[in-house]
Amino acid sequence: MSSEQIEQTLLAHPWITRVDRGGTVVTACPRAVTVQRGSAGPPVLGDLVAEHLEHWGEVYDWTYRSGQDAQDPLLDLSGWRATDTGAPLPAEHMTEWVDRTTELVLRTRPRRLLELGCGTGMLLHRLHPHLDGYVGTDIAEHVVERLSGLGLPGVRVVRAAAHETSGPVVREALGERPDCVLLNSVTQCFPTVEYLAAVLHDAIRLVTPGGTVIVGDVRHSGLLDAHCRWLEQVADPGVTGPELTARARRRAAADTELLLDPATLAAVAASSGRRVTVSLFAKTLTADSELTRYRFDAVLHVEPADVPEPAVHEWDRLGADPLAGLTGLLTGPVRVRGIPNRLLLGSEVRHATTGAELRAALAGHDAAVLIDPDDPTLLQVAAPAAVAATPLDALAGVSRPHEPLGAFARTRLVEEARRTLRKAGLPVPAEMTALLPSGPGHDAVTLARDSANADRAGMLALDGTTTLDGIPAAVAAFDEIALQALSRLMAGTFGGRHPAEEVLAGLGVAPRHAWIVRRWLHVLHAEGRAERDPDGRYRFPQVADRPELDPSGPLLEQACATLGYPAQMTTFFREALTLLPELLRDEIPAQALLFPDGDLLTSLSKDHDNVSNAYLNAAFGSVLRQAARTRAVPLRVVELGAGAGGSTAAALHGLAGAEADYLFTDVSRFFTMAAQDRFGDRLRYGLLDIDADLVAQGAPRGGADVVLAANVLHCARNVGRSLRWIRELLAPGGLLIVTEAVREHYLVLATMQFLLSPREGSPGLGSGDRRGGTGRVFLTGRQLPAELAEAGFRVLLELPGAQSPLAAPAQHLFVATGI
Repeated sequence: MSSEQIEQTLLAHPWITRVDRGGTVVTACPRAVTVQRGSAGPPVLGDLVAEHLEHWGEVYDWTYRSGQDAQDPLLDLSGWRATDTGAPLPAEHMTEWVDRTTELVLRTRPRRLLELGCGTGMLLHRLHPHLDGYVGTDIAEHVVERLSGLGLPGVRVVRAAAHETSGPVVREALGERPDCVLLNSVTQCFPTVEYLAAVLHDAIRLVTPGGTVIVGDVRHSGLLDAHCRWLEQVADPGVTGPELTARARRRAAADTELLLDPATLAAVAASSGRRVTVSLFAKTLTADSELTRYRFDAVLHVEPADVPEPAVHEWDRLGADPLAGLTGLLTGPVRVRGIPNRLLLGSEVRHATTGAELRAALAGHDAAVLIDPDDPTLLQVAAPAAVAATPLDALAGVSRPHEPLGAFARTRLVEEARRTLRKAGLPVPAEMTALLPSGPGHDAVTLARDSANADRAGMLALDGTTTLDGIPAAVAAFDEIALQALSRLMAGTFGGRHPAEEVLAGLGVAPRHAWIVRRWLHVLHAEGRAERDPDGRYRFPQVADRPELDPSGPLLEQACATLGYPAQMTTFFREALTLLPELLRDEIPAQALLFPDGDLLTSLSKDHDNVSNAYLNAAFGSVLRQAARTRAVPLRVVELGAGAGGSTAAALHGLAGAEADYLFTDVSRFFTMAAQDRFGDRLRYGLLDIDADLVAQGAPRGGADVVLAANVLHCARNVGRSLRWIRELLAPGGLLIVTEAVREHYLVLATMQFLLSPREGSPGLGSGDRRGGTGRVFLTGRQLPAELAEAGFRVLLELPGAQSPLAAPAQHLFVATGI
């Protein structure tokens, strides 16, 4: 039998999209491992997603029927066992666990509650006396029948999966909309974040305004490694060093449950279409167990009332006994941060405490113990408890969950491939490997490895080309040179105090450049280079003479060289800073300085090989290469705003000859024609404008495995709107690759931004997004991840890391996928 027959037989299976190496490697079809949402009704589950849920349903149905740990019908502990020993968790510990959860729910004062995955009814029995109505759902037929047969007043229990909230069975049982939806210790059984999003989106849309969605007993993905190390050391107290690391990594990769972090929950909530804030509560159980150490509770407040802004205090500044100092702060809106969790960091850490000790100290006060959203080894305190609610923008960032579907799907895919070959009477390879499309659906170890591989590829591209340690100082020099030039211009032109309009008039600023000067004023004031009185008038102090900051001096040239800019860019920066008055009056266009010989393509290519771009291009090339290896041939790529083709060349290099259907697009025919001359028939070409509906312009809906947007999103008038249009292009499991600056560079503000001034009467950049009214071109801090989340994406990868010298230029790579 030929390998071609084997490949064709396997490719006919709906779960398989690609076969390599004579049938020994099969790749899952994205539709088999994703969740599709329609305009109404429950989501449509991929076959492998559905099988994963059926597996857990069978496990729990057997567990509940066996009932071996059910001694008290009000505390049925079937299935609750310690991971390290396999022994049942102590009844007193579980009693405290359920009591704390009951308190958490009742704190929100619900009247009508829907519980998804009610299990044996531990919470039902405690909650229903306080409610006007309770509806519980579960997939285990045995417990549904038993709980329904109790005849509790105001209680209905129906058989339904968590994703069937919008189906007729649950809606008929509810009658009225609930003001609380509860999922406690349920999300661990979910296969992917995409499935979680389908469930939570329905829940968020279902609750009444001011209601809550409570996601309780969440395993924290940021603590998976710590948990696995703890388990390995319990099993073998003598294991240390590299062997411990390797064992923990293997255990983590094989973990069969879904683990989440605050950024993932925030991205899911942000994409729901309703205004949501999130409270992240720490476990405050007395006993030191995995439930106390590695889990947290999240309360999603849907269209909540406004809460006062709390004062923020640092734990290590509360004196020699912070617990004693804490009680004196609880009279007003306050958050205390930076509290070391002794269960995770050890008693040797100064002023470390536990959630239980904090809970005891807060007794009698309206206050709550929280987890730190960015560092799960730290705790926080909020008083009153209402100020625990955190806006989603403050939680936006890289989503680092652990998704169990990958391991499950790889096993099932190999099983199914073998069965298919045997059924067809074909030989079955002795060894078979299954792959999932890169990106969503993978375990935490795989995600970390892919991120490390992309970072390694970026660093290898810089090997020997520059001294990275000098980069932060070069970036600081850019800022100082620009601030000095702007300060000298203002101080040399104006004495006394002047409102912004007088500054604009005094400089003779062309109307289309007024936004730039307004931004200069804001920056000069923020940097202490200008005074602004309560009436909005500015005064510009005299500027000390600092020859080293003169654009004609050597510092600018040295900084450009360190950052990898060619001599032509040094010349542009120098001339632009010298000719600021003329640029403001539109007497000299910035284009004439940047493109002195009229060669637009060559001039735009001047900084394509700077240090940041070289790193980012190689890093996203690694991501593309992995995408091509784990998807059907050809890989479908759409590049937006491709311009002079620098990122295109990097993408083609990264693909390393892999077959791709690559659509090069730009808003200008000049660039698409130039690209045709450069790249020939390897690519397709088209005109697309990110400020308009891309599908309406002819882009294929759901037709892209990868969308590449390199240094283009900041040019959008409304980034969020453009991202929603981009979202429509992605196929199931598709990836969005973005490179963008995530801080404001003052040298760019003083020079390059003249190129972005709109024509008269045109709306400015960012007029409808988080930049609106600020005059900033770039989304800073957490703003780009927040815009991505609202548009239906979650960020899988962001590079460079915060500790890298390359973090100083703040040119970042984001890889995102749809939620």
